[in-house]
Amino acid sequence: MNPKELKNRLDARKSGSDDFYLLDVRNPNEQEISTIEGTDLLIPVAELPTRIGELDSWKSSGKEIIVYCRSGARSANACGVLKSTGFSKVFNLEGGILLYSDEVDPSLAKY
Repeated sequence: MNPKELKNRLDARKSGSDDFYLLDVRNPNEQEISTIEGTDLLIPVAELPTRIGELDSWKSSGKEIIVYCRSGARSANACGVLKSTGFSKVFNLEGGILLYSDEVDPSLAKY
């Protein structure tokens, strides 16, 4: 998923015409620097295998999960972990929060 697609989905979610989960897999110190408005949960990618149970209700809801990190690499890995544990509607944010900042919201701090 590219940043502009995510922005459109976030706008649609605000109006109630779309429903999905937005998962941040960066570290807490990174989230303190900047975060995409509308993020539902932070689970660092290194903790994902041991915290996957926190997402059980997400799996049973059938909603899509959009995953992001700083540049897209860790979130791509997280998507693989989620898919290997039975999540089927999982999408990676291309370019992560850096590209999102470039293309959608330049007010987000880059690091």
